[in-house]
Amino acid sequence: MIILEGPDGAGKSRLANQLSQDLGISIEPRVVSKKAEAMTDLRAWVEVDLATWPRAAIYDRHRLISEPIYGPLLRGRMEPGFDDRQWLTRMLEKMNNLDPTIIFCLPPYEIVKANVERDIDNQVVWEYITQVYWLYFMETCRHGSAFVWDYTAVDAVSFYEGMLARLKRSEHLSSTGGIC
Repeated sequence: MIILEGPDGAGKSRLANQLSQDLGISIEPRVVSKKAEAMTDLRAWVEVDLATWPRAAIYDRHRLISEPIYGPLLRGRMEPGFDDRQWLTRMLEKMNNLDPTIIFCLPPYEIVKANVERDIDNQVVWEYITQVYWLYFMETCRHGSAFVWDYTAVDAVSFYEGMLARLKRSEHLSSTGGIC
């Protein structure tokens, strides 16, 4: 299981596509629209999704990490069920026990802000990008073993190659040979 997290405009989709190609693993379908609207019951989705772990998959965001960041900012509330702290804590513990690889995409703030302001698809987050960015920055501190990916870094190519090599030799290999 590979989870890519980070603000809009941080390079998650590009990284997801590259990892999918290099590792031969599919990218999970979106469950929230570009307008930040849930396309399914997210609480039920989380429970069903975690029950299928471990398996080879790449997530361009996972709702357990991103919903507490985006929901309150964009909708003024989290999706139903996510405000149940006991449930959320249980699900986060279950996710952590399943030990997914988490990659935070976090290039410099100025780059992310410029990317978001240029992209009409990101219009819904324009006024919130500063808060979203810094909330993700704080998330990287909570996940000490996560990778932090900056596609603008001078050593980005060698960092990607090293990250890819670690993913390929990870102990999280599924029976089908993919990364879990």
